[in-house]
Amino acid sequence: MCRTGTNTTDCYLFLVYSIADTGICGGEQDQYENHLIYTTKIAVRSNAVEGDTTTIISKVYRYAEVITADITMADGNITTTKAGKVWTLRIHIPNALNIRLLFDSFDLSSTAEMYVFDETRTSLDSCIKKSNFTYSASIGLSAMSTNTIIIYIIEPGNFDGFQSRIGMQKIEAGYLPINGMRQDRTSPEVHRDIEALTASVNCIPSVRCQPDKMPYARAVARIGVNGSGGTGTLINNEENDGNPYFLTAFHVIDANDDGVLDPGEIAGLATSTFRFKFWSTNCGGSTIETGILFSGAMLRAQSVSTDVVLLEMLNHPGIGDLVNYAGWNRQTGSPTGYSPFIIHHPQGEDMRITGVSSVSNWLWNSDYWVAYYYSGVVDRGSSGAALMNPNGQVIGQLKGGWSSCDYTDFGDHYGKFDKSWNYANLQAWLSPSQNKQSTQLLNLTDIPIHGPTTISCTGPAQYTTLSNLLDVTYTWSVSSGLQILSGQGTPAVTISGLPGGNYGAGTLTLTLHSPNKGLVRTYTILKDINISTGGASSIGGTYNSSNSSEVLLVPTPPKVLNWPGNAACAALITDMVVPSGSTVSWSGTADSGVTWCQTSNNVFVNFTALDQIADLTITITNSCGSYSRPYRFRCTSMKTCGVQPL
Repeated sequence: MCRTGTNTTDCYLFLVYSIADTGICGGEQDQYENHLIYTTKIAVRSNAVEGDTTTIISKVYRYAEVITADITMADGNITTTKAGKVWTLRIHIPNALNIRLLFDSFDLSSTAEMYVFDETRTSLDSCIKKSNFTYSASIGLSAMSTNTIIIYIIEPGNFDGFQSRIGMQKIEAGYLPINGMRQDRTSPEVHRDIEALTASVNCIPSVRCQPDKMPYARAVARIGVNGSGGTGTLINNEENDGNPYFLTAFHVIDANDDGVLDPGEIAGLATSTFRFKFWSTNCGGSTIETGILFSGAMLRAQSVSTDVVLLEMLNHPGIGDLVNYAGWNRQTGSPTGYSPFIIHHPQGEDMRITGVSSVSNWLWNSDYWVAYYYSGVVDRGSSGAALMNPNGQVIGQLKGGWSSCDYTDFGDHYGKFDKSWNYANLQAWLSPSQNKQSTQLLNLTDIPIHGPTTISCTGPAQYTTLSNLLDVTYTWSVSSGLQILSGQGTPAVTISGLPGGNYGAGTLTLTLHSPNKGLVRTYTILKDINISTGGASSIGGTYNSSNSSEVLLVPTPPKVLNWPGNAACAALITDMVVPSGSTVSWSGTADSGVTWCQTSNNVFVNFTALDQIADLTITITNSCGSYSRPYRFRCTSMKTCGVQPL
């Protein structure tokens, strides 16, 4: 069967094969039959897959052509196994370097599991379930370095009609290599494909080489859409709530470069992909962490004048995914010094960082900055990357220019964020109420708990964390010896020591959870708290001397009282401070001739001879219990008396 399209002729051949089963989430593959039947859909193009990669100005990486697929459930094969129903389909594009699946309908059943494999039955992606997505009407997967893909959908325990439904009207067929999910960079085939590609970006250091920039790197992602690859940045808003606004370049979305986002290009956003934390494991390392992938976005704002688009991700990072949101600044003056920087994915490679030596207004168009570099450059695939000021705030996004590893003296152009604020009406999304001049980094990888490090049961204390986080629930818990008084389920909780509980070291735990988004969805924070006795550690006060009526009475080396003249006796009087709500009693013994008595919280001691001693203990009792502290009072001469803690 052949079908003629506008630019190509697609012919499909249906074949039936038998293949050993692979299994389910968790690796329990022996639940399924050893032999499953699947159908192959081979897409043969009348022309070689090709694309224009010679653009000098643009820094977008056009790596694939979007071709018609028209795949439905009827194209695959359903097999009944002892564990349930299985649907399989093999897709083959002979001259493609990579394939990206674009599902315009994606409705897996609640129990279904989907797997994607290459011809050697090597897993190209992890187990995929409907629960992985907040919005699953349509999704896109990451580009996979193969020309053959086998899709398995397994419905465990289902022996009736197959419930899941998927469909693909289009597929991306790659004509340039793209470093994708679980790509084996050491294999000869892949090495040949990417050898020339990576050689041209070796002049750009890994972002791992600058650890202080990693909080900002966690806001950066490689975007794939409409056969193009670029870079973009999650950015913060006035609410500081983690709403997934994503800033990139207009021309990354504009596949035909006509300066207009047509309905097809906008529709392609539904199956766009965003890969975060795609970087090397260390500075100079050859091992790459593939990061985490999210799919789908909608258009929120655009301006071709400053080459900017603002997207809102449909399936986006949740709490615990360790993804941050960059701040922004509407500054009109150029940042100075060697501190500005760009974090990006040149030619789709792992994340790199470029150091900026100078930023100035572009002479030919005041809507753009022009930046020059002292470390690295930018390249195809860097389009849309944020130009960040020394404080890590976005002040523009990359349009293009002439820099390359061979021409490092050439600068590149960045649409000004301040201009985009008006041209694209970014205010409506980023700061509709306050019209802010700037925001700071929303750091969700190092969330603090603010509050004192020492508390008692007689002195409640409040602890707070980031508030207003979108769709995030707050759950507080405490170790023994502590109790929650109020604020459970909110960003601010009040706790105290527990009457009669254990005292010493305690722990306050906060668990943040975003149930309907992200991959990890849970983030836990611990804060160590010293639990005061509420008694002995809180006892303080003063005593009188010949020079002062308020000498601190604390557990320090003995204090000496110098009494004037030829006084026949020395009188010591305390002024004790104890926790509110406590009762106080003094007890103890004294040498012959020494008299003492308690008055309210205080003690009066009268010495009549040299070296007389009184060993007295103050005991306080409150809701935490009873606590004591002993003191030794000693008269060293008829003129000098001292107080000494035991």
